[in-house]
Amino acid sequence: MILDKPTQELSVLSYIDQNSDATQRELSEHIGVSLGSINILVKRLVKKGLVKIERLQPNSVRYFLTPQGLANKIERTCSYIVRTYQEIGLYRRRITNTLKPLVKSRAHLIFCGPNDDFSYLLKEIVEEEFPALEKRFVSPEKLRPILSKPTHNTLFITWEATADHLLKKHNIPSVNILTRIGVGEITKDTESNEH
Repeated sequence: MILDKPTQELSVLSYIDQNSDATQRELSEHIGVSLGSINILVKRLVKKGLVKIERLQPNSVRYFLTPQGLANKIERTCSYIVRTYQEIGLYRRRITNTLKPLVKSRAHLIFCGPNDDFSYLLKEIVEEEFPALEKRFVSPEKLRPILSKPTHNTLFITWEATADHLLKKHNIPSVNILTRIGVGEITKDTESNEH
C-alpha cells in the first residue's frame, strides 16, 4: 500500500510518539517505505520542528516529538478520523442505495465473504436499514453446504473473489457489492456472474 506524504508523516509521528527508541529501519518496516524515504521524512519533520533528534552515541540516536510535533500529530489524527468517518458515511449510503432494489426482488439474501471490517459495516447497515429481511452472513468456507440446498429467490451478495468464484462454479447468481458501489475493478468474470 502506498501512503501519501501527509499519511506517511502522521505514521512517523505516531510511531516515534509510541517508540522513542525507534530506529530508521524500524520506521521503514512499520510504514513500508525505503530507508532513504524514512531518512528524508525524518529530516523534513525535524526541519518543520515536529521531531527532535538526540544523539546517544556516534551511531545511535533517539527521536522524540517536540510539543509542536505532539500538537501536530493530534491535529492530524483528528483530521484523519473525521475524513474516515466521512468516507464511511459515503459508503454506507452507497451500500444502502445499492441494496434497496436487490432487497425488493428477493425473499432471502445470503451475504458471503470474510469476517472482516467490511462485513461488520455491512451487517450493521443491513440490520438498521432492512430489519425484516431474511438474511444470513456466511464465510466462503461455510458456503458449500448452503449450495447443496435449493436457492430459489435467494440472492448471494459477496465482497471478495473466493466467494465469487465458488458461486460462479455452481452457476449461482451473485452480486459483488464492492463492484456495485464503485470499489475495485469490474472484471468480465464479475459482470457475467451478476444477475
